[in-house]
Amino acid sequence: MAEVPYEIERKFLLADPDVAALDAAASSVSHIVQTYLATDDGSAERVRRRLVRDDGGERLQLTTTRKVGVSAGVVEEYERELTEAEYDDLLRRGDPARHPVVKTRWVVPYAGRTIEVDHLESPRTLWLLEVELPGTDDMGAAIDFPPWLTITAEVTGDDRYSNKNLALPEDPIG
Repeated sequence: MAEVPYEIERKFLLADPDVAALDAAASSVSHIVQTYLATDDGSAERVRRRLVRDDGGERLQLTTTRKVGVSAGVVEEYERELTEAEYDDLLRRGDPARHPVVKTRWVVPYAGRTIEVDHLESPRTLWLLEVELPGTDDMGAAIDFPPWLTITAEVTGDDRYSNKNLALPEDPIG
């Protein structure tokens, strides 16, 4: 029997960071457009167009991802790469109730962890930080953050800050 692919992470709101410090610390920077697809079962299914820049140059990644919530900060995550034709085909199933989420992502290695800092640009402006964890036992562990980042709140498990809900035209944070 195949092992279930879990994504375990904590999510935090950030004050506007020093982008120069982010750029200097990042191992990669990506421009991302993710479009949520219409589903019947309430799961979050999306296609993502990601232009990645790192030491290896620049490359385009096209993926589809389906996430099913398990508990606060834990989801089953099924992801696969797409061809351009597959991406275009799935894009036609875009959820008309949601806008594409446009963001820039900095991947920052820090204190033995990988931190992802997202600047959401559309449909709203917001700074978020995610830290992937090796297991659910680490959900309450202390996390060291770079001193040039200011955490304003932890929003792990707060559905208003899921990208699927941030794609809604009305502000879920309100």
